[in-house]
Amino acid sequence: PLWPSGICSIVVHQIVNLELDNVKGTEGSRKGREYEPAKPSGEGTDEEGAHLPTSYCTILYNDELIYRTRAKAVSSQPIFNAGTERFVRDWRSAVITVTVRDSRNREHDPILGVVPLKLSDVMETSSQVTRWYPLDGGIGFGRIRISLLFRSIETRLPPNMLGWDVGTFQFLSERIIATGYTHHAKLKMRTGGSIGKIPRTQCHKTDNGLEWDVQHNEKTEPIRLPVKYRYRSPVVFEFHLSGKRKADAHAILWLQHLVDNETTEIDIPIWRTSAPARLTQNYITEENVDKAMPGLEDLEEVGRLKFTGRFKAGMDESHEHFVADNDSRETYETWEACVAEGVRTRLVEKEMPDRVQALHEKSLTEGRDILKEEEPDEKQKWLSKQGTDWSGAFGEDPKAYMDSQGRKRREPGAEPPLHDPHNPSSDDDSSSDDDSSNDLGILDADNAQNQGGNPGERAGRKSYATDTTGGRSSYDSYAGTNSTFSDPNTGGSPKNVNQQNKRTEERKQRGLMQWKPARNLKFAKDEGKIGLRKIKHKLTGGLNGRQPGVETETGS
Repeated sequence: PLWPSGICSIVVHQIVNLELDNVKGTEGSRKGREYEPAKPSGEGTDEEGAHLPTSYCTILYNDELIYRTRAKAVSSQPIFNAGTERFVRDWRSAVITVTVRDSRNREHDPILGVVPLKLSDVMETSSQVTRWYPLDGGIGFGRIRISLLFRSIETRLPPNMLGWDVGTFQFLSERIIATGYTHHAKLKMRTGGSIGKIPRTQCHKTDNGLEWDVQHNEKTEPIRLPVKYRYRSPVVFEFHLSGKRKADAHAILWLQHLVDNETTEIDIPIWRTSAPARLTQNYITEENVDKAMPGLEDLEEVGRLKFTGRFKAGMDESHEHFVADNDSRETYETWEACVAEGVRTRLVEKEMPDRVQALHEKSLTEGRDILKEEEPDEKQKWLSKQGTDWSGAFGEDPKAYMDSQGRKRREPGAEPPLHDPHNPSSDDDSSSDDDSSNDLGILDADNAQNQGGNPGERAGRKSYATDTTGGRSSYDSYAGTNSTFSDPNTGGSPKNVNQQNKRTEERKQRGLMQWKPARNLKFAKDEGKIGLRKIKHKLTGGLNGRQPGVETETGS
């Protein structure tokens, strides 16, 4: 892709060898059958049967549920051929997740498998990809065929407009400072359904104002505000005085001004007005404020609010409070499955290799066709649909135990290999591939060993490079659960780890959840909570209004 923004089309074609895992293990007595397999293994041969799942697929774009296919009843080879198109702000950070579920009655639809697709990894050599992907992270297994097509649009949006809608606003500074405002107040933050508070006990006076301590430790959780609609949501700071019900002053930070995952020093004005609703419900900033606005004639600036924060793109554990219906529950469950299986990081970053960036710039100046002057062999590398390094995925390469003539010289498992077990060809033909492969920046099984030679080159590629010394593929850097900019108290404490393990057991129907009555009770409990929440919104008059449903093959 030549431009960051464009239209992305995703089509789910079919699933083959779709089966349910036998969570109960061995059935029946093993007496007299000690040498037979405990349960069937290998690919399934039945296309239909009562033991097969009624599967359907959901598509998530940047942690937003956008599409649901129809259900295919009791089939091991369902054919969907369904898909959708969406505008992608930035393909370098976009993540599309396909989730396969089993449609069931009177219990939550369990996850059969998830497939997270990061466009910067998938579209490294082509803007159109059709591949088979394994299903993992659920109670089933199989292979799914997915097509991705991205067509860029010749437009350049500012960096702050290339972000995600779903994310979390985090306070990174140890204190929030208010200059010019001297009233001892409680600080309340709210945005799009999430609320955070800093009590008056953490408020201290300074020479020219106030400061609130937001430093966290093992006992106190950091202040995080989960956001569902980032580009239409501000963070509203309310200053509450003792003995008064209404807020004394307000400060507003619009999240659309922030760049994803970028630490920002924030300095915003503190306003006081008799019509706070008009101030907080309209797009009013320091640049466009006008006292001639109707209802804001008495608007005055009473101080400045300073702190350090950032908008982290993507979901985290704090988004569990947003679960208000079945769609949001499935969305959070999908993210949880991806993180638990290690196929997605907690921090979503833009990934763009320096070489690919240089090729993009070169293509813009040379008729946008970088393959026009290349040799056929080089064109084939760019057009190959399997430009992935699979070394080490299926054990050590047999070539590592052979000589240059292809004769076996060592015994695998008993003797050390002659060559590198993951890249045995690096000893023979690394010099011949040096000139051709490195120029294009292609990462495949032929030239992956060349990436380890120059540390500067590998550092520029970020997570694209393959570390041949550790035997990790380029996918591992995206699959790691620990990000370079980790969140405090997120997924690291023993309490959180135990909670994650418990939820993983429930999601995979292990332990108590392997029994249908237990799943029925959990379904009734969750549906009861959702029903009470809907009644509450009807009685209290929620301001959300009607929302369009999830797109399906027959409409919303």
